[in-house]
Amino acid sequence: MSTYRRSSRACFLTCLLYLTAASFVLLAGTSNAYPIITDVGEADVKCFNFNVPDDDDAHMVFIALPDNVEDEVEEWFNTQMNEMTRKGSSNFMKSLPQVSKEIHDKISGDEYNGRSNVYLKLTVPKRPVLRHQMFMWYAPVVVMNVVKAAQRGNNKKKGPPPGGYSICFENKNSDQDVKVIFDVVLMSDEGQEDEIHRKIIKKEHLTPLEQNFQEGIKAANTILNEMKYMEKREARMRHTAESTNSKIRLFSYISVIVLLGVTWLQRTYLKSYFKKKKLM
Repeated sequence: MSTYRRSSRACFLTCLLYLTAASFVLLAGTSNAYPIITDVGEADVKCFNFNVPDDDDAHMVFIALPDNVEDEVEEWFNTQMNEMTRKGSSNFMKSLPQVSKEIHDKISGDEYNGRSNVYLKLTVPKRPVLRHQMFMWYAPVVVMNVVKAAQRGNNKKKGPPPGGYSICFENKNSDQDVKVIFDVVLMSDEGQEDEIHRKIIKKEHLTPLEQNFQEGIKAANTILNEMKYMEKREARMRHTAESTNSKIRLFSYISVIVLLGVTWLQRTYLKSYFKKKKLM
């Protein structure tokens, strides 16, 4: 009997802790997940695969930037894309705002909205290519309702493709690296609370215990969204750390080479000097 009471008490404390954490998440709100930035080398192709859960859909946004773009310009486009893909934003899945004069002055005039020679290819296994087009510098490419587009004209296959969706970036420039900023937004993330509210019984028809249960479901879904946001954030921070490490490593190599060169010059100069003075 005492074992049963201890088990019940532990279960109650676990549920209480879960509801407290869920309430904290709900009060704190959702964090901002930034898009992913990937580098595509000269004459290189980089691909990503992703899956969309059943009964969901997805939107995608892409922007191509030159590799030598200034950090301030990159940060501006990254922030604006975050506004485009953040649920609840006034600019959700709309066009980018007008580029400010300060940012525009940092962009080369012949590059802005010019041909990038970088191509986007969105494919699904055993189905026609969904999207194949060339990027224009600094111009966003928006793909809406990927799942519906994949199912269009193929009524026999309503479920998600077994191999998922493939996004490939092909850089046909032989003398320039590029950066591609992209983000994938699940439709389940858009208006999730409204969707849950439509599927459940109205609050005035529920008992207090059922209300708490529905709030727990909403809290669990919010925690899952937080995990997705943190995963994107971690990918963004990992890219930044790898980029910084590569730059520091390159700077270290250059410093060592310069130091060795200066040492060799000093040695050569001192040797010739002592020979002229007949000290050697």
